[in-house]
Amino acid sequence: RSVIFYKLYLLVGLLEVTLEFLGISPGVTLTKPLLMPLLAVALWRENTANKVTLNVLLAALFFSWLGDIALLFQSEHATYFVLGLCAFLLAHVLYISAMRLGFESSGANLRRRIVTLIAVASLIVLVVIYFEREGNALYTGVLRFAVPLYALVLGMMVVVAACQGRGNERHAVLIFSGALLFMFSDLTIALGAFSGALDFFSESTRSGVIMATYILAQFLIIRGMVAQYNGTS
Repeated sequence: RSVIFYKLYLLVGLLEVTLEFLGISPGVTLTKPLLMPLLAVALWRENTANKVTLNVLLAALFFSWLGDIALLFQSEHATYFVLGLCAFLLAHVLYISAMRLGFESSGANLRRRIVTLIAVASLIVLVVIYFEREGNALYTGVLRFAVPLYALVLGMMVVVAACQGRGNERHAVLIFSGALLFMFSDLTIALGAFSGALDFFSESTRSGVIMATYILAQFLIIRGMVAQYNGTS
């Protein structure tokens, strides 16, 4: 029942990414707001036994949708970027909450969990230090506190995603892959917004890469969570 909406999500996502690469802003404004609702409908139509987790995931998609809408207007005023940051922060917290039941704390998958924790912690520290030293005029005020906080919560989501199951199950691979893509997408946003590190790419190319990884990340996380709670992993 939900397959058609997953396909619609991916088709609209492909169209949206193409429009991003081509720099067609009016088309992006029309297609981007459709993404999370399509994925939410697909999730809602799943025969998921765990209704509490279903509602948490739907809430995560809702706040992701609010973040998408806010970032559409970030060029008009910096406040929209902060609002988008707050919306995605809440989405990550909700994803962490949804993943907690699949958390594996035994010796299984220990190596990946340790490597992920060290890598994520190191990346967060390096990025924050880089922005403190090389950050542009946008990296000031509330953003100097909000960005590290957001990075910490995002890093926590990646670490929790690395701890799903024994690590080799289908759902564990999907969730972890999605979390990594989410971090890559957000890192690209941050580097583009607060530094000149990605200035060798055009704005449309950066936007295309950001949305391509973001759309796939959301899809993989949701599919992984559904597989986990439906016992199809």
